[in-house]
Amino acid sequence: MRLATFNIKHAELRGLPPLVDLLRQARPDLAGLQEVDVGCVRSSCADQPAGLGTALGMASCFAPALSLEGGAYGTALLAVPELLRGEPLQATAVPLPGGRSMGEEPRVLLTARAAGLRVFVAHFDLPAPVRQAQADALLAAVGDPRGTVVLGDLNEGPDGPGVRTLLAAGFRDAWAESGAAELITAPWDRPQARIDHVLLGPDLPRARSARALSSGASDHALVVVEL
Repeated sequence: MRLATFNIKHAELRGLPPLVDLLRQARPDLAGLQEVDVGCVRSSCADQPAGLGTALGMASCFAPALSLEGGAYGTALLAVPELLRGEPLQATAVPLPGGRSMGEEPRVLLTARAAGLRVFVAHFDLPAPVRQAQADALLAAVGDPRGTVVLGDLNEGPDGPGVRTLLAAGFRDAWAESGAAELITAPWDRPQARIDHVLLGPDLPRARSARALSSGASDHALVVVEL
């Protein structure tokens, strides 16, 4: 199984076709997406998860974090139909701490089920204290991490406090587990660290490989892990 996480920057840089090309090259079975638009004027009112899903032959679902320009902005999940066993792919949006009360944009945790897994798609905030609160909220939503995958732009590297909190609770860093060399995944204008993560529950198969595919389609790399 191939798992991926990809902050697509609402296709602002080059539109949807280059994102489709990169995802098609990676061939993920499940792909968590961050910074996704549905019906927003700035992205021609497109339903971006549905458009990507149709182009790739994948099911899609969307979790709105905020209303924007007549539509919504949030996170999404793509899944190959074979994983769904005839069931629809449905998202639940769980609000995360932070948001406008702290001068930041609202964030949500997308939760869904596919291939017998509980899948969580996350996009954490920039201030470290907010990220820590969001990591704690993610763990509260997850409960038992067995049978669970987190696909996220967590806005901090593998040594960040929020990521460490998730690892201490039983999640595994798939990139590190695969033995892949450390690299920076985003963003191009202020390079930070490997902030795009695939985290595995303690009972999931071992990560065999991990890679990051970059292009001008986004300011983040597409991170792909194979189990």
